[in-house]
Amino acid sequence: MKVKFVTVLAASMGALFAITGASAHALVSPVTVRSGPGIQWPTIAKIPANADVNVSGCYSGWGGGWCAVSWKKVKGYVQAGALAPSGSSDVIVAPIVTIDHVNLRKGPGSNWPSLAVVPSGTQVDVAYCSQGWLYGWCKVQYEGQTGFVNGLVLRRQDAPYSTTFY
Repeated sequence: MKVKFVTVLAASMGALFAITGASAHALVSPVTVRSGPGIQWPTIAKIPANADVNVSGCYSGWGGGWCAVSWKKVKGYVQAGALAPSGSSDVIVAPIVTIDHVNLRKGPGSNWPSLAVVPSGTQVDVAYCSQGWLYGWCKVQYEGQTGFVNGLVLRRQDAPYSTTFY
């Protein structure tokens, strides 16, 4: 019984990775893909930054709206602010950059020691952002170091209406 469960679990995980294009490693600054145009819809996949996506339409305008996208075998909706133009007709998931100089800290809060100063306009890889009492702190990688920065200084690069980066 235990062997059967493990086999089914392994097959399910393999199918999930094949559908989303994910690997056992974390995606780089991904955008959340939902089954419908809004945060109330379930998450169905994540698409990494700089991935080329096909956009079939956007709803409620680019500013604060949602776009229907496809990437590999994934079809769903992403926030319009996560997309950016790339070339004459391509659209990508925009990478995340800092919009001001920010301290890379050892932990999620301004009381933690600074590991480095990340210059304005620098691309960082975001693993996740915390919620709850630590709301606003994001775990990032910068020049081989892992630490935390205040999420208020992060935006999707070249995304015309980006106010958030998820």
